[in-house]
Amino acid sequence: MKDETKIIEDTMEAIPVPSEKLDSIIENSFKSNAQFRKRTVKKRAGYVLAATLAISILGGTVMLNPAMANMISQLPVIGNVFDYFGSTSKPAYKEFGQLATDVGRTAEDNGVLINIDQGVFDGTTITMAVTVQTTKNYGSTLFFDGWPSVEGESAGNASNSFERVKGLGYAGIMTITPHFEKTPDEVDINWEPKVLLGDKKEVKGDWKLNFSLPLIEPEVLTLNELVEKDGVAIQFKEVRKTPLTFNIYYQQLVDPALLDDLTAVEAELKATDDLGNEYEVPYNGGFTEGGARTREDLQWSATIHNIDPQATKLIFHPFATVSTLEGSKKIYFEDIEVEL
Repeated sequence: MKDETKIIEDTMEAIPVPSEKLDSIIENSFKSNAQFRKRTVKKRAGYVLAATLAISILGGTVMLNPAMANMISQLPVIGNVFDYFGSTSKPAYKEFGQLATDVGRTAEDNGVLINIDQGVFDGTTITMAVTVQTTKNYGSTLFFDGWPSVEGESAGNASNSFERVKGLGYAGIMTITPHFEKTPDEVDINWEPKVLLGDKKEVKGDWKLNFSLPLIEPEVLTLNELVEKDGVAIQFKEVRKTPLTFNIYYQQLVDPALLDDLTAVEAELKATDDLGNEYEVPYNGGFTEGGARTREDLQWSATIHNIDPQATKLIFHPFATVSTLEGSKKIYFEDIEVEL
């Protein structure tokens, strides 16, 4: 624990912080229903006290109260993780910090402290803002040997993107998209990685991070539109909209005759709006249901972020890649319009 505390002390000592803002953060972070007298706290001592508590309570995994979680998110090294990425390398997340749930779940082992800062569950994807506090340089990015999972749900697609942050260690965004039979009002998430990996080194540990996220209730729009060409069809099922995300669900249907040559089919989407803006539509992974006609009758979901608020419709441009041992070809379908 001494190493982590010393790191925080040195980091905080070097950062200029307006005293009035510091006093406000510290006072609000430790305030409960009981009334406390306000007292002057030195800049360095205040931050070290709060950070040391965050590290040392129980010597491992802790659930911080909302005030403490809010204080950690305001540390001047990075601030709110969603806001940090939204203003730098991942503008898709610039609005997430405003509607995300404060988590404040922290685990420490072998000189590495992992903190789940905030999270969002939009009914399709779970998005988590994560910091990894360490003095070691593991390389330009981080990976873990295990993904977060949702209790009672089948695993789905997952992704993460971490960046090295001076004075902190690493910060990143993790997403998982389970296969929900029915969308729950809340998800219980378990993450117990045993190895942290970088392109320069790795470290083993025993981190346990368990927490829950409430559903941001989506607006559901049924589509039931079909486009078809050259033995491949795409059935557009529904859209689920929240203030943060626009999720579209679709299924590809493949003529069994196409599969005689070990064919693989992958249906994807591009999108524009009626103002001319273009959007990436990255899919969240696909799966085949038990009653599917062929192994390539995959169910897909895809997510769009930051749709222009002045747009009134989205135009989807579906296409499919059909691959065989001899090569691949693309099939382009008619556009599908969705009112916003």
